[in-house]
Amino acid sequence: MQVNARIELIFGGKILSRGGPNSKSKHVIFSGAATGSLLAIFILSIFVILEVDPGSFTGLCGGFFGLAILSALIINGIWKRAQWPELNLKILIPVACITSIMPLFGPLFGLPNTSLITLATIVAFGAIGGIFWSTPFALWIHFRRPKSFEESE
Repeated sequence: MQVNARIELIFGGKILSRGGPNSKSKHVIFSGAATGSLLAIFILSIFVILEVDPGSFTGLCGGFFGLAILSALIINGIWKRAQWPELNLKILIPVACITSIMPLFGPLFGLPNTSLITLATIVAFGAIGGIFWSTPFALWIHFRRPKSFEESE
């Protein structure tokens, strides 16, 4: 009851059918964290643990971006199977690609060892990077006017 009153106050008496403005933005942030974590796990598995040599810098970048797109697709599929609010791949793929560059690329080059703590730290970097890069999209979703509100005017 209190949530509906808050939504009515914010949107001028019109209750949204999509679960409120905060619902989808929270899912975007959580999916960004999950995408970043999964991306870090993929990169660590292939390039660090299995020691696959990409051959060149181009191959390395292609591998990073390929794994970024794969992780975004997998998280999107998990969200659909769980029947949570639909996630747009136009959000997940850029978040994954930027996360592969900013918080993951540098630490992986300077990785001191392959101990479990170090690998867990890289996965945490991926999650933090996913949260950071998905925040602008979540803020956009949170503060834009909902479609149901725009169509009713």
